Amino acid sequence: MKILYLTMSKIELHKQGIYSDLIHALTEAGHEITLLQVCEDCSAEEEKPSLTGKVRILKVAVGKLFGVNFIKKGINTVKIGPKVKAAVKRQLSNEHFDLVLYATPPITFAGVVRYVKKKCSCRSFLMLKDIFPQNAVDIGLFSAKSPIRAYFRHQEKVLYALSDGIGCMSKGNLEYLLKHDPEIPAEKIIVFPNTQKVCPVKSLQDTEEPGFPERKMRFVFGGNFGRPQAIDFLIRSIGEERMQKLNAQFLFVGNGSETDKVKEAAERLPNMEFLPFMAPDAYERFMEGCDVGLISLDHRFTIPNYPSRVLAYMSMAKPVLAATDPVTDIRGLVTEEAKCGLWCSSDDPDAFISCVEEFVTHPEKLMQYGMNGRKYFEEHFDVNRSVEMIEAFMKG
Repeated sequence: MKILYLTMSKIELHKQGIYSDLIHALTEAGHEITLLQVCEDCSAEEEKPSLTGKVRILKVAVGKLFGVNFIKKGINTVKIGPKVKAAVKRQLSNEHFDLVLYATPPITFAGVVRYVKKKCSCRSFLMLKDIFPQNAVDIGLFSAKSPIRAYFRHQEKVLYALSDGIGCMSKGNLEYLLKHDPEIPAEKIIVFPNTQKVCPVKSLQDTEEPGFPERKMRFVFGGNFGRPQAIDFLIRSIGEERMQKLNAQFLFVGNGSETDKVKEAAERLPNMEFLPFMAPDAYERFMEGCDVGLISLDHRFTIPNYPSRVLAYMSMAKPVLAATDPVTDIRGLVTEEAKCGLWCSSDDPDAFISCVEEFVTHPEKLMQYGMNGRKYFEEHFDVNRSVEMIEAFMKG
């Protein structure tokens, strides 16, 4: 089938990730992909369709979305839909598609989804990665009663109504949607987890020897440093006197809106280090020398978020320490289903320190946690599962 894939994510097809892996898996299954990719600033030449391997790419300039104030970002976000729709009309007017595939964020693709569905009489499938605007309300970006929230909530409902299928990242996501958007027919919502290509594990560190006599146990937080990631909580917990006495080192690798906070904390805390964003290959090599992967989410979230970085840790056979809100089903994944690590609430520094202490005191458990996570990853998060679910949706 011919698929139009709409995204505002910066998908780099030569790198591994939940989106690039899905695109490659779909093309390997014989499907034709046109990737319409939103970018902040593209040249006129880049805005013409081009071929990368088996994937046709069309980029659309929409203005600054990152590194700008909230108002500017909001205005440019609102403009995404009309600009993408104009690009489809201009560059893909003679094309027919069987499926239009897209993920949140953003929720402002409704106009282009409606246009493509009408033009091609095709089906549409939403991969729900972000329940917005409620997640922004939860962490105080704007009020639940604000006009901004009302506007985006309307856009959200329109997108749900236009989608013939909605794939939620987890059972908790699905139950949340059914509860808060009861007008959506239950039969069109499915659990559609984040998935990746299953690759061989390059290195499994031997942690069966008791203790780490030559170095501290390394806890790594890799990826985006943003307000949703509860960076303040992590810094506060790492700086506690009780934590300073443990044989643990915390490594933060990445970037984001909270990067300055991370850098400042790393300069004053001896058990914390900052490293800038790494290319995937370099990051994978770096992770071989780390012991535990950190997941952190703001405790105020009322939405069961499911961060994709947990897949990265599990695929590398790394134990997981998750500090999150109590509603996310990451807790169940880590402690009950995959049995790949420990969990605590992200408003409880003492509990977080106790989890670190448990890892440091019992290093012999790390190997088993890591292998449990890797086994669960292979069984439940293989990207081929996503392809099979999309194909089943199209047949249904």
